[in-house]
Amino acid sequence: MLKAFTDARFWPACWVVLALLVLIADYSTGPFIHLPILFLVPVTFATWRSGRRWGMAMACVLPLVRMVFAAFWSIPWGALEVIVNGLIQMVVLSVFAFLTDQAVQRKMLAAEVQMLRGILPICSFCKRIRNSDDVWEPLEKYISERSDARFSHGLCPECAARHYGKIVESLGKQRENQP
Repeated sequence: MLKAFTDARFWPACWVVLALLVLIADYSTGPFIHLPILFLVPVTFATWRSGRRWGMAMACVLPLVRMVFAAFWSIPWGALEVIVNGLIQMVVLSVFAFLTDQAVQRKMLAAEVQMLRGILPICSFCKRIRNSDDVWEPLEKYISERSDARFSHGLCPECAARHYGKIVESLGKQRENQP
């Protein structure tokens, strides 16, 4: 069950259900009690969790549905006022979704920058790094635990010659002698 909450396909269904609940509340209160302020809730959550596209979709669909509600209500104002109010709501909610997305992007970038920032105390011989608990750990472990970076190890030509010189030379001669 917990895996469902981490699945990206789960969240759009949540925004749709949340939007439907807000629309039901808005419709049941009638035309004189305006609840479009509640439209901010699904727009915010959709943008925050599922991205700008979902937020913009919510920002456009919710006011459109509210405009449709006007057809079922007996209201003292005309269709032009309903359309203008709907367009204003769309613009405001779209700007809000955009700003929410920008805040999410900034938060993600700040988290990435914070992962590996500042001066790292590293041993000049063994290249281990001292962590916040004053424990010296391998460079690969330190970086892997604090970022998405992963390491694969190899051997550069200079180190191969320096540390395994005779073996590298003999392998090179064997290759030259092969037909």
